[in-house]
Amino acid sequence: LDTVLHKVSSDKSYPVVDLGAGTGKLTLPLLRHGYSVTAVEPNDNMRKIGVANTRGLDVVWSEGIAEDTRLPRNTFQTAFFASSFNVVDQSAALIEASRIPVSRGFFCCMWSHRDLDDPIQMKIEHVIKRHIPGYDYGGRRVDPTEVISASRLFGPVEKLRGTLVSRMARDDVITAWKSHATLARQADHKFVDIITKIASLFCDASTIDVPYTTCAWVAELKGL
Repeated sequence: LDTVLHKVSSDKSYPVVDLGAGTGKLTLPLLRHGYSVTAVEPNDNMRKIGVANTRGLDVVWSEGIAEDTRLPRNTFQTAFFASSFNVVDQSAALIEASRIPVSRGFFCCMWSHRDLDDPIQMKIEHVIKRHIPGYDYGGRRVDPTEVISASRLFGPVEKLRGTLVSRMARDDVITAWKSHATLARQADHKFVDIITKIASLFCDASTIDVPYTTCAWVAELKGL
């Protein structure tokens, strides 16, 4: 995040906006870096959790969607999408993301995905693809550079890439897989069996190191 914030040159005299903020997973780090944040989340339950997670901090939570935030134009230094740009109408969201920033503001989308070269993750992939040979990873592994550039609303797109390892309790890893909507949708009736087999890979471990690759795409709004 430090690298991203350096690239967007965010002026802290302006707020930033977190679009599709969920429960505040990006909102909180932005607040810790000293930014005033407006967090936009359409899901009532997730927004309630986000409000609780950020209570007492410099944040305003708002109901809305990325394609129609209901926010005033020319207000925010940067429009952020964290693990949300892949699930919106991207063309419409880019138009909105160009409307609400100040002149020469920024667009930034980012998401993390598992490092599939890791030995444990390779075993998980073997389990998944044995049950779902044509498994589709979804939009998080698709580079959005072309669609951002095609909008002609922003300058050159810069891709940033980093890695991190998250040490997670075994039960938390299994819970995360149980809530994996992309896998559940494609697995259908095979889902329980897949989760059971994934859990069996960790039967002797209390914690698991899960390596992630985080990618971010940053572009400056074109001047009028």
